[in-house]
Amino acid sequence: IFSIFLVPDFRSRNGIYARLREEFPELPNPQSMFDIEYFTHDPRPFFRFAKEIWPGQHEPSLAHYFIAELERRDQLLRNY
Repeated sequence: IFSIFLVPDFRSRNGIYARLREEFPELPNPQSMFDIEYFTHDPRPFFRFAKEIWPGQHEPSLAHYFIAELERRDQLLRNY
């Protein structure tokens, strides 16, 4: 659901982690952008991608509304 509706993903070929490796080759690993110790050393990777992952930047899709409706009707068994 997420990639289809333009919510950025992290691990795909063109995801945030791949782009981090290109733009910040000195970054020990892509998850370091969330590490406070690395952030105090170099906040650029976090601020470069924070706007893409910040909550509130994306609208729910029809699939999200459908899942919410199933929950409202008490028909949702599982949601992964």
